[in-house]
Amino acid sequence: MVCPNCGAYCDPNLIYCDNCGSDLSESPVTDLRPTPRYPRFAEVPSQYKPLSSWAYFGYSLLYTIPLVGFILLIVFSLDDSNINRRNHARSYWCALLIGVIISVITLVVLLLLGFSLRHLIYTLF
Repeated sequence: MVCPNCGAYCDPNLIYCDNCGSDLSESPVTDLRPTPRYPRFAEVPSQYKPLSSWAYFGYSLLYTIPLVGFILLIVFSLDDSNINRRNHARSYWCALLIGVIISVITLVVLLLLGFSLRHLIYTLF
């Protein structure tokens, strides 16, 4: 039997639910399938639907396109139609910001140590 209050499985001979303590003597015997506590995937609003791994991969590739990717990155980071896509775009912004900060710090340290851009170009080529 299933408790009508909490949905836990109970022995049909019990008077009170072991899980929540509600009275089982007045409730009719139901089948052994519990009622779902959480909404099914189809019932989740489109705003909260999760993205697949391929969607994250595709959006990451899309953001690397020079001008179009930058515009779409701005649009998706401000759009509320899918929370997961918006959060992915915002995390991409954070990764770009960290990359720029690390690049600037590296350049400043190299210049302070006496490396010049001309020296770096000659050593690379």
